[in-house]
Amino acid sequence: MKNFLILIFIFISFPTLSQAAGIQVSPSKIDFVIEANKSVSQELIVVNPTADVQIFEVYLDEFIETIKANPASFTLEAGGRKRVTVTAYPASIENTSQILKTNLSVVSKPLIETRLQANAGVKIPLSISMEPTIIENESNKVISPRLFYAILIVVALGFGFITHFIIRRNKKRKN
Repeated sequence: MKNFLILIFIFISFPTLSQAAGIQVSPSKIDFVIEANKSVSQELIVVNPTADVQIFEVYLDEFIETIKANPASFTLEAGGRKRVTVTAYPASIENTSQILKTNLSVVSKPLIETRLQANAGVKIPLSISMEPTIIENESNKVISPRLFYAILIVVALGFGFITHFIIRRNKKRKN
């Protein structure tokens, strides 16, 4: 029972690490928020925790024209680490209001084929959402909704304060 509680504590303590037999990947999920016509990248760290040399493959289940992993295939020594860059290209996304969701698969297999062929794999949830825009002028400058609403609130508060002080000043003049 004590060992079981220790295992639960370990799994709760490391929520950003995905692990399967023969593979460790961090982070455990990838979320892209991209602006129009700008690509965005994030890094994924792949670790070989086994005592064998492993071949790793990184690929997407869907949207292969929108998201690329580099390198897509590599070999790691026992205990080795590799940084994989995952890049989202928004030019191929037609509808800016949609959120794309898929999985990034990382699969490993031993380099030596005489050993037991126990392939391992991890699926990392991946999502892409476009940052919404509401005002676009001729020079292609974009104002985000948050900035637009912040400006609107500041203008409304300023107008309210000015009106309040004018009414207050007029009341003092009458008295």
